[in-house]
Amino acid sequence: GSGASDDGVGCIATWEALRLMKKLGLRPRRTVRLVLWTNEENGLRGAAAYAEQHAAEAANHVLALEADSGVFSPAVLGFSGSAAARAMMSQIVSLLAPLEFPEVTSGGGGADIGPIAQAGNVPTMAYLGDASRYFVIHHSAADTVERITPEEVSRAAAAIAVVTYAVAEMPDRLPR
Repeated sequence: GSGASDDGVGCIATWEALRLMKKLGLRPRRTVRLVLWTNEENGLRGAAAYAEQHAAEAANHVLALEADSGVFSPAVLGFSGSAAARAMMSQIVSLLAPLEFPEVTSGGGGADIGPIAQAGNVPTMAYLGDASRYFVIHHSAADTVERITPEEVSRAAAAIAVVTYAVAEMPDRLPR
């Protein structure tokens, strides 16, 4: 069926990132939470419910990362947050040089993480697949799994794992 890029592969890549961390025995000092929402396309009900349920602790979230734009190469990591947080994220993303990731760009965020980010003034990051490939099949019957390569999924999972672990393990939180 359709929906492989939007948003099946984002779910798989983030889940795989956590599986990699666990397999490597990486236990960061902060909690890493994977949440798979429903109903993003029809009113953000999952994201809104999460933000409502966690409103009292929203400010404790250190980073919200979304992977809802496919994994097509060349991908980038977009970030939204303070200048000080951006500088820290640029250093973290530089660890991805072996994967040939470019510098962190602006535009991190997304509909699914927007409610919790707004509630807690949380910095946000987005894994952004190549839009010129993504939007050719986005919301169409052509958005099927055979268009996604295992290498692109692995690259996304590795990048998300590195960024997630680094942010969760830092001695200090990302500045607001």
